[in-house]
Amino acid sequence: MLKTRHILSCLALLVPAAALSAFAVVMARKIVKRGPKDYRLAELTDDGLRIRIELDAYTKVPGSYGVFDPATKLHTRIGEVTRIDEDQKRVERRIDPTGSGPDHLGPLVDWTPDVFFEPSAVGGRYEEVPIPTAYGVAPAWLFEGENHDVWVIHIHGSWTDRSIMFRDVHAFKPLGFTSLVPSFRSDTMVRPPQADSSHLGQTEWLDVECAVAYAVAHGAKRIILSGWSMGGTIALLTAEHSDYKDQIAGIVLVGPVTSWRKTIAAGAAQAGVPAVGAKLVVRLLQTHLFAKLIGLEEAIDFDGLEWTDAADRVTVPTLVLQSKADQEVPWKLSAAFQQANPRTVTLIALPMAHHTQEWNASTESFTHELRSWVSKAISTNCD
Repeated sequence: MLKTRHILSCLALLVPAAALSAFAVVMARKIVKRGPKDYRLAELTDDGLRIRIELDAYTKVPGSYGVFDPATKLHTRIGEVTRIDEDQKRVERRIDPTGSGPDHLGPLVDWTPDVFFEPSAVGGRYEEVPIPTAYGVAPAWLFEGENHDVWVIHIHGSWTDRSIMFRDVHAFKPLGFTSLVPSFRSDTMVRPPQADSSHLGQTEWLDVECAVAYAVAHGAKRIILSGWSMGGTIALLTAEHSDYKDQIAGIVLVGPVTSWRKTIAAGAAQAGVPAVGAKLVVRLLQTHLFAKLIGLEEAIDFDGLEWTDAADRVTVPTLVLQSKADQEVPWKLSAAFQQANPRTVTLIALPMAHHTQEWNASTESFTHELRSWVSKAISTNCD
C-alpha cells in the first residue's frame, strides 16, 4: 500500500526553500525503500470483547479491519466501532467474531486492512506453489476453483505482501475461478532474496509474467489480472508486454497508480510541499547514477508508467474500483485514466474509504460491482 502522502507530511517541515534538494533526496529514498511499521497504542477492554486503540482517521472508519500484535505475533479481526472518546483520543471497536480475541494485546499494534491473515481463512482448497523466475523462486498461493479455464492473478502493491490480497480472492471466490496470489522480487519471502528497493512496478511485472506463464502451463485459457495500488501499475504493464496477451481477458484495478509522476506530485501538494520538490524527486529517480546509489537496478521511466495522458493505451477490458475519498491516489487520476481509454475502461466510485480499503468499508458494494462487471466481461470474451 502506498505511504507517499504520510511520508511527505512527516517531512514537510524539512523543506524551506534552501532544503528542497536535500528533501528530494530523502523523499526519493522513502518512495522506493521499505519503511518502518506505523504502530499504535492499543489494549483489550476489561471484558475482552473489544479493543481500545488510538483514535485517528484510519481507526475510526466503519468496516472490518485487523490488528497485528508484534509481541505475540497474533492477528485479531476488528469490526464495528462501539465508542469514540475524543477527549482521550481513543476508539473502541468490537472483536469479530465475538469471543475470538487474544488473552493479551499490545501495548503496540499494527493496524491493517488485512482481515483473513492466513490462506485457510479465505476458505476452499489451497496450496503454496513455487513460481520459477529469472532469479529463483517466488512463492505463490494457489486457490483451486471449480473453473480451471479462467485464472485470476492477484497482484499486491508496494511494501505490503501477498496476504493483503486475500480480500480480493474472497471477492472473486463465488465466481468459481482459480486464483493465484504471487510474490515478486521486492517481497521478503522470495528466494534467494532480491531487490530491497521498489521499482514502482517497472521490473516487478516480470515476476507477475512468470505467474501468468505458470497459470497457462497449468490449464488457464483466460487470465484476469487484478492489481491494487502499485499492483495496478504491474497489471497494466503485464497486459501490455506479456507473451500471453491473447489469454489476458480482463483487468481489475483497485485504487491503481496510473501515473507515478502525478501521484507523487499530488502527495506533495497535500503535504504543503512546493511543486518543485516533487519534480526534483522525479528527476532524481529517473537519473541512472542516483538510481544506482539507492539500490535500484535501473532508473525509473516515468513516461513508461504514465497512462493518464496516453490515449487508448489500454486495449484490454478494464474495471477500476475506487473511493473518491482516496487520499494517496487521487480519484481525478483514475478519472483521467478512464477518459484516456473510454472504449476499454469502466470506472466505478465506491463508498468513502481510505486507499485500497474499499472492500473493508463496504464489502457488499465492492463485491457486487466486481462480480457484475467480471461476469459480463468474461462472458463477452468467451463468445
